[in-house]
Amino acid sequence: MQANFELLKEMKKRVMASSACVDSLISVPSDSERFRNLLELSLRQQETACIEMRRLYDMVKKPESRMQKPADGNITEVFGKISVTPEGWVHIKLNFLLPHCRMTGATQYVSDSILRLINGTEAAGIKLPFFRKAFVAILEFSPREASDVFDHDNKGYKAVQNALKGRLFPDDDCFEMSLGLFTEQRKESCCHIYVLPDDETGIFTDMRLSGELG
Repeated sequence: MQANFELLKEMKKRVMASSACVDSLISVPSDSERFRNLLELSLRQQETACIEMRRLYDMVKKPESRMQKPADGNITEVFGKISVTPEGWVHIKLNFLLPHCRMTGATQYVSDSILRLINGTEAAGIKLPFFRKAFVAILEFSPREASDVFDHDNKGYKAVQNALKGRLFPDDDCFEMSLGLFTEQRKESCCHIYVLPDDETGIFTDMRLSGELG
């Protein structure tokens, strides 16, 4: 009980800090550096609070019977969904773009979201493939103005690798996983993650270029 109380206090502090940042944003020019910094701080606090709230919910929810396997084989949450494609690849869609790698709370949110989708799938009795040598393709759809993280090395893609290693492939070293980062300009903003056998990378490339993905 005391642990729950302390966690609730921590969540309240984060929500209040985020709210204070939002209040300050109202009087700050939207094209200023201060506006961006305040927005980033508010986002970090909200995402960290969200993770803490998820954990508290897991602690206090009633014991449930084994999750029923969805008819379509897809596990869907507010933040994204996971499925196995007809090709036998794992497809994870996150309903947000990858954050800047500097944003610790945001990259933790990415990892937590992916792990929850994988855990939910296993709890539903759906077996996900495990690839000895995997190709991980991260494909973002976004209008140009929706994100200021344009350089691949600034994107928090490592959070994706860290969440997937040991679950869909052995490790994220260069001998057991290959990585591809792609971005397409579209009206929607989301992130598609495909995990497939490394020797089927050519098939994935052909499908991406022909617009068959997403």
